Amino acid sequence: MQIILTKCRRCESEIVFTPALENGIPKCPGCQTPVPLRMDPSIRDNGFVRNCVTCGHDTLYIQKDFNRNLGVAIVAAGSLVALFFFSRSQPLLGMLALFASAGIDFIIYSVVGDVTVCYSCHTIYRGFPKNPDHGSFDLKDLEKYGGRDPRF
Repeated sequence: MQIILTKCRRCESEIVFTPALENGIPKCPGCQTPVPLRMDPSIRDNGFVRNCVTCGHDTLYIQKDFNRNLGVAIVAAGSLVALFFFSRSQPLLGMLALFASAGIDFIIYSVVGDVTVCYSCHTIYRGFPKNPDHGSFDLKDLEKYGGRDPRF
């Protein structure tokens, strides 16, 4: 299923919608403000992202749809278990705990799909095929096209 996630320019609430809108214009669930869209025909017809529908920007990137907090939690839990075993003078079990947490993290990372993200407004496109024109994340491009705060 193709889903687009963005934030309201007015109240910062999360707005979720599909490319095939029933009523044409999504509304913010928080403040009921209509969200103006620049819906590219390639999204509606082919399910292919070329430009951002919320800001019109054409520079987007591909990243894994992996929850960073979950990844950090897995590694932190493995590190704490390893620390416990190291403190009990059981280095083999400590190393095994570290390798197990890294393995679990890698397996989850390998299974999840990719999302397309706009550098400018940080809108997320989930369930769309990869556009070969969109590369992986580049910090220079993030700073060039708006930095960490969304630019509208």
